[in-house]
Amino acid sequence: MTPQRAPKPDNRYRVHRSVKCYLAELACGTHSCTWYLHDSIERVVHLFPGGIEKIQYKRKFHTLQSPVRLKELVAEQLLLGGAVHLGGQYITGHEADRAFEPYPFIDVSSCEDRERYEQLIAKNRTKE
Repeated sequence: MTPQRAPKPDNRYRVHRSVKCYLAELACGTHSCTWYLHDSIERVVHLFPGGIEKIQYKRKFHTLQSPVRLKELVAEQLLLGGAVHLGGQYITGHEADRAFEPYPFIDVSSCEDRERYEQLIAKNRTKE
């Protein structure tokens, strides 16, 4: 009788859990950007090497980010004078009630809009 061997590792992504999350998408113009938080979706979370959690959306894997990061992102956006579009309603820095239910989120923004956003942030910091 031969001894039992441990299974060999493979490179498949493991299904970790299911989570409700927002789809966050950035849209930038020449002077400002708007974050669009699309209605929440329920997706399976895959666990990648190093403990990184990702969600597959439109055949691409996106890193799952925390609700705390979403609140920070919204606060930063409002401080810059930009707007946030949340499920059919705009939230601006001038509104008294900015309460919303933060969920984990994935950023599905294009590379061009992310670069433009970083440029606008840098431009606003140099004005201060």
